[in-house]
Amino acid sequence: MGAEEVVSHRIPRTSEWLLAICLGLLLLCWQWTGLLTGGGLVGGDTYPYFFPQKQLLSEEFAAGRIPLWHDRTALGYPLLAESQGGIFYPLTQVLYRLLSVHAAWHVSLLLHYWAAYVAAWRYARSQGLRQWSALLAALVFVYGWFPARSSLEWSIIGGVWFPVCLWQTTRLLENPGLRRLSLLAAAFALHLLAGHFALAFITQLTCLAVPVCHVLVVPSLSVAERWRAARTGLGWCSVALLTGLLLSSVQLLPTLELRRASQRDGIRSEADRTVAFNPAYGHLPPLYVTQLAASWWYWHSPEVVQSRAMLRTPGACGADTNAVEAHLYLGLLPLGLCLLALNRRIRRQLPGSGWKIWLLLSAAALIYATGWLVPVLGRLPGFGFFMGPGRYSIVSQLGLALLAGLVLDVILRRRSAVLRVGVSAAVAGITMVDLQWSALAVSDAVVIANPPLKSLPDSWLAQTLQSEDRLSPVRVFAPGANIVNLCGVSSVPQYLGLGPAAYFRTEFQAAFAMATDAEDYPGTAQAVQLDRLGVTHLLTTEPIARPAVGLQLLRSAPDAFLNRVWGRGVEPCFLYRINGSAGRLQSEPADALQQVRWLQRQPARVEFQVTTTADCVLRLADLSFPGWSVQVLNQDGVLLNAPEAKPVEEDDYHRSVTVPAGIHRVIWTYDSGSFRLGLLLSAGTLAVLLGLLLRESRMRATVNDRS
Repeated sequence: MGAEEVVSHRIPRTSEWLLAICLGLLLLCWQWTGLLTGGGLVGGDTYPYFFPQKQLLSEEFAAGRIPLWHDRTALGYPLLAESQGGIFYPLTQVLYRLLSVHAAWHVSLLLHYWAAYVAAWRYARSQGLRQWSALLAALVFVYGWFPARSSLEWSIIGGVWFPVCLWQTTRLLENPGLRRLSLLAAAFALHLLAGHFALAFITQLTCLAVPVCHVLVVPSLSVAERWRAARTGLGWCSVALLTGLLLSSVQLLPTLELRRASQRDGIRSEADRTVAFNPAYGHLPPLYVTQLAASWWYWHSPEVVQSRAMLRTPGACGADTNAVEAHLYLGLLPLGLCLLALNRRIRRQLPGSGWKIWLLLSAAALIYATGWLVPVLGRLPGFGFFMGPGRYSIVSQLGLALLAGLVLDVILRRRSAVLRVGVSAAVAGITMVDLQWSALAVSDAVVIANPPLKSLPDSWLAQTLQSEDRLSPVRVFAPGANIVNLCGVSSVPQYLGLGPAAYFRTEFQAAFAMATDAEDYPGTAQAVQLDRLGVTHLLTTEPIARPAVGLQLLRSAPDAFLNRVWGRGVEPCFLYRINGSAGRLQSEPADALQQVRWLQRQPARVEFQVTTTADCVLRLADLSFPGWSVQVLNQDGVLLNAPEAKPVEEDDYHRSVTVPAGIHRVIWTYDSGSFRLGLLLSAGTLAVLLGLLLRESRMRATVNDRS
């Protein structure tokens, strides 16, 4: 195939766009029939991680506020900074304002699958694949890599931007200019705004590697020409990336602030010795790469997946991993097509040099996915921040999918249109069934017709806790980290990916040991710890054999929501109140606090009125984090200043202020400086970029008028 013929096949016709869009919708319906008929995903991180975030996010949108802080997980954390809420991602802004949390989450998932298929098809076309082979490549990429990770919302929401950014990179390198640079920058920015930056980082590395790899595989260029072309291409991509980073500053700067205070910042003091973060977690053991061939009939069989046999293979690094993070499977027929590229005759007919670039990138990604290079590259910016080197297999998945499509093109060249369509459809149909079967065995989430979140309004536990919370703030110590958040109250312990380092210390984690039959529960030392952290209630799945004095059983019964989340059938849950708990607001000395009246409780604002019999220090048992400030007003509404009222040196688990004797109103508010600076940078960059585009458009119009 000549160069002109290759280029002509890179620009799809309208009818080809329509076919890709319709086929993407058809595959979506095939894969996710249960979701389209009202069902929902259960398992993995859906209920412990994502739904508690999305519920609060939705409530804050409904109240007309920006959800900067999450006050229900543990002692709170900066929701925007954690990033996986994707607060400023456009689709999040739309769906969670219009739909219920359950509907918004699943509609977002479905739309991103559809978009990912079309985007992967379009990128495949830009690499010289014909229509039918490009459709197959998109199927292999999207439905081979993502369904096994269906409990990880970030995988598909971030993954859709991987082929989009690569497509825009290709367009920019072919014809550099401001408009194409702006489109690539916008794609980078949207990928970052979607949250969870691991795939965004992989995408950025891949886009920067493309122009470098390109000059390495073009034999007609001299050494000087290669370096010049590499510098030019890398320069354009780097400027686009920098622009994208500035556009997404509203998300990036708060995350960088949290990162410096997180467990991922390493050991910072003696107290932090238990902070454990291993960036090699989620690697792909080298021998587990044989899943490409030994898939559902061995490695992906349920028994082998559950036994975690891949960790006992030679060459596996010391870190932990799981089948979801380490999943890499193309389908047996696409793998066979890739192996045919070993035939020199077929290889010589492959168009262009793009397939060589993707072989280089796929090999490099696979090597890093094993985790071997983490101790070395982990010292570089970015590599040491993210877990899951197995996620680099997304590069190999796309590269091998493209190679399979190119080989199919060679096989079907000069065949009749009917034969091309028939063979492509047969390969695609068999591959789709193959991929579904494999992903079903690996995934830790399943679709059920009546998901638990729809039963939340019928939960006696949620109703009881909310009733108690209206009187005084509730904090529940419960199994299943974060899940009780969905009842509308604070709960401990926490489950966070990027979390404040304070939550990963022994002194915090030791407070949450479970009950034993050999002693009163909670014991004296543990009761002190729970009291210090503002815990007011205990939730257990078994009755406490020897409840401590002051522990009152409020109710025991199966719960319509939690029993379904935990798969406990009709077994009862047990809710206890800790009578005498100091609760969320504590004073020093303890007897100085006579009365508290809670006036307002929002995630980013807490206001209450106190009556104190003596000067004292008030401590709010919530996370101390940059951005929180306090005001103390007297009965006449006059703001008190130091030394009458001043913030006290705080520990990580309390926000403290001195208050004189009398009746006063205390207001704690969260105002993130990193968010404000990021918003300013994002808005300023967008304004400058739009101004430059408008100026260029006017200059072009003037030139056209003169001509």
